[in-house]
Amino acid sequence: MSDGEEADVRPLSQSAAILSATLNAMAERRVEQAGILAAFVTACPGTAGTTQGRPVLSALLDELADHHLAELPRGRNGWDDALPPLPRWLRLPPHPKQDIRHSRAPSPTVWRRELAWVGADSLSSAQLDVLKAVNRWLRDTDGDDERRTVVPMRERSLEIFGDEKRLDALTATTLFAPGRLTLGTLATERIPPPLAYERVGAGGIVLAIENSDTFTTLSTLLQHCSGQVGYVAFGGGHAFEASVARISRLAGVTDIAYYGDLDEDGLTIPQRANVTAAALGLPPVRPAADLYRLLVGQDVRGPAPKKTDPIVAERRVAWLPEAVRGQAAGVITAGHRLPQEATGAVLLRHDDSWRDDL
Repeated sequence: MSDGEEADVRPLSQSAAILSATLNAMAERRVEQAGILAAFVTACPGTAGTTQGRPVLSALLDELADHHLAELPRGRNGWDDALPPLPRWLRLPPHPKQDIRHSRAPSPTVWRRELAWVGADSLSSAQLDVLKAVNRWLRDTDGDDERRTVVPMRERSLEIFGDEKRLDALTATTLFAPGRLTLGTLATERIPPPLAYERVGAGGIVLAIENSDTFTTLSTLLQHCSGQVGYVAFGGGHAFEASVARISRLAGVTDIAYYGDLDEDGLTIPQRANVTAAALGLPPVRPAADLYRLLVGQDVRGPAPKKTDPIVAERRVAWLPEAVRGQAAGVITAGHRLPQEATGAVLLRHDDSWRDDL
């Protein structure tokens, strides 16, 4: 994606945007695994090297691929053998061919101290136009504590660029590579969407549920016997990838369990939510193992939009408990899905085994 071009799907997570900017700062367009790992260490130093490093990086690379910011290998030989598999290489889109203006050439622009790095880099005309808008905002707000108060990112984007979504796209570009622009420079932050939840007990587990009917069923059942569950949260599909950040505001949370549909989307959501959780120091987003075991046991199959490629399936089901991975992979590679509503109220009232890890 070129600087300023908007993604055609949901906005990138902050961690994915930082990783994209870090990768794009490299000269090579084909990046070998060692380079991918080095970029990950730079972009996410608090996560790289931990037990969450591999699953978080896997989810981040998927996110970049969805936004056409990276091309991942298609064949099994392009992936390593650990779980989840990581690519042995990836390709980045070519740098856009643009008129390059060297910022060292004579220019009437007097750059603010926050943009002192501009004079040391060669930048495109489009990049310089972005930076001039930032430079004007920094100049006009200098010493104004009220205007420099940290505000939501889309409010700041509208103020600087006249477009509330502009920063969503820019944060994934080389302008936000290490040592360049930061959200802190712009006195702004990403705001996660709201998270609906029910308080059901005093325990430390947040049980996040993908769909509304199952959320209601489990909230009702847990009100009477909550076990270690303190909250039942409504994931709302892909919204949970960002709204998981709101869990940091809940008291006493020690564990985040997730239960969703068994299909490609339903397995992608918690793995991307785990990226956000890791960045905030929250507990890992784990599967509600016994609910998934019960779901697989019902085997109530519905049609999926498409068959899942075997290597993609291998990566998705790596998040699930080992006991159900094989069955889950078979379901989604066959073009089927298991809706979580198959574990309905009647079943859950009569089979308490789903409570064992909650």
